[in-house]
Amino acid sequence: MRPSPICYLMYFFALWTGMFMPAAVGATQPIRYLVDLSQPESHLVRVTLTLPHARADSRIQFPAWNALYQIRDFVRNVQDLQAQCDGRKMTMVPVDLYTWAVGNQVCSPLVVQYNVYANQPGVFSSELEADHAFLNLAEILFYIPGERNVPDQIRFLLPGGWKLATLMAGEAATHVYSASGYDALVDSPVEAGRFQTYSYSQGGAIYRVVVRANPEDYSSGRLLNAIERITATETAQMGGAPFSRYTFIFHFPATTGGAGMEHRNGTAISFPADELDDNFVGLENTIAHEFFHLWNVKRIRPQGLDPVDYIHGNDTRGLWFSEGLTSTYAERTLLRAGLITKTEFYNDLANDIGQLQRRPARHFQSVELAGIDAWLEKYPGYDRPERSISYYNKGELLGDLLDLGIRHASGNRYGLDDVMRRLNADFAERHRDFTDVDLKRVVAALAPPPTWVDSFFQDYIDGTRELDYQKYLDYAGLSLAREETSQPDWGIEAVPNAGGLIQVVSVKPGSNAAEAGLASGDILLEINGHVLYASPQEVLGLRPGEKVKLRVRRGMEVLTVRFNLGSRQAERYSVAELPQPTAEQLAVRDGWLYGKSPPSGLHVMP
Repeated sequence: MRPSPICYLMYFFALWTGMFMPAAVGATQPIRYLVDLSQPESHLVRVTLTLPHARADSRIQFPAWNALYQIRDFVRNVQDLQAQCDGRKMTMVPVDLYTWAVGNQVCSPLVVQYNVYANQPGVFSSELEADHAFLNLAEILFYIPGERNVPDQIRFLLPGGWKLATLMAGEAATHVYSASGYDALVDSPVEAGRFQTYSYSQGGAIYRVVVRANPEDYSSGRLLNAIERITATETAQMGGAPFSRYTFIFHFPATTGGAGMEHRNGTAISFPADELDDNFVGLENTIAHEFFHLWNVKRIRPQGLDPVDYIHGNDTRGLWFSEGLTSTYAERTLLRAGLITKTEFYNDLANDIGQLQRRPARHFQSVELAGIDAWLEKYPGYDRPERSISYYNKGELLGDLLDLGIRHASGNRYGLDDVMRRLNADFAERHRDFTDVDLKRVVAALAPPPTWVDSFFQDYIDGTRELDYQKYLDYAGLSLAREETSQPDWGIEAVPNAGGLIQVVSVKPGSNAAEAGLASGDILLEINGHVLYASPQEVLGLRPGEKVKLRVRRGMEVLTVRFNLGSRQAERYSVAELPQPTAEQLAVRDGWLYGKSPPSGLHVMP
């Protein structure tokens, strides 16, 4: 008798779930996921989780966050949860918001099916639409507490004509990929649909560039030239690439803002298409920042970030180093790669100083506390200058000052580059996380005595003492000037909300904005016909008294608001070279800017 088609389907499903694939003696069968993207118009990702052997006390759990330091309750998008134990329907028992239990049953296998609503664009989220999908897999997949190190296998079902790119190893033809465990699995974003792909070889590694955009919106030649210069500069600086393949995933959307998300062997970057002509250096800075993360945070990790607690979050006091110093290196990478000039570097440094000095919160919020408070960034009012500072901003400045301090104390024998290489050798390559004590020990070993290092950390990282810019800039024969200048006064505070939209959090009474009718809670969509991606205070080229036209959403209503910008006095900073620097200052300056220093004789510390 010839088997019916349904018998064939049942047989192949059994092969997938492992029902007819007993593991070798002593081997651990992988946890299997089937991710079905075949109905993109529904925005529903259909998932089948197969656990080959589930004990009576087994549980499944959904992350509350991943990568972006915000509790976002991913479970809010999960629906229609169903389960089977040994082929029989069963009911999973809710334990809490994120967790379900098997009950008292032993299952071989346990099969769980559910849908995830994926309709939020951006590199931190998941989106499934008619011609495209981007998946942050922590928003899509359950994990098994206590079995996060069990190997995973994931298979994707795609609509016709779609292709798929991810950071995992696997077979592109079958769309089957594997990961060493859940942490590695969800550190691998997925791009599916129709996209452009480029690649190049450099330093023994393969770089793949995936672009989801209108080909007319960007120049592939310009993009690849920038990427190649950045990767060459940073890998040379760190002593080589710690990977065999690295993947860049780019989105150049027409209507949303920019962002970047680092991963161990790749990055996902979104950048507005209409800024690619006028602000390409902004994209280059993002690329340099995210690429340097492959060392700083993905391999060189503060102890507080491990193990990842997907439910409660982690200790993020070290973000001044993990994010701030990554911004330090992004800026100097552009200089060392020849993508910006020395004058532009000085101007950016001066702007960063001004950004911190305009925030009264610097008097009470240390950069370490700003890292701890990173979990509050999803609330619109938190970003007010009176409430918080940015660990990106102050951390970047601390990276520059720390480098200058090390070079001064060591007679320019060592610098921040040596600190990063030593952390890489002593911790990343040994699969160890570092503590604050470890970091201070490394710096003090390169640039004794330890007393200045202790003071630097106590005053500027743990504490809120004003940064002594001039003291450190003088080591490199540089001066900092400050002048009063008239700046446009918007009369409002507006910051990105949890969805990335620019939301008004306060309106100054009696201001032109108040008289024009702007109100707290308004969402600012456009300014003078251009989509607004950042706070209006960051819009350049506007002058006091200039008329602006805002497109505003208030509830379900879209309004047009016009008013003239006010005027306020503000400090503007500038960094300049001293006319007659000493030979020592020139040596420190060159080392700071371009990484020039005598051979360090690095060795692995015990």
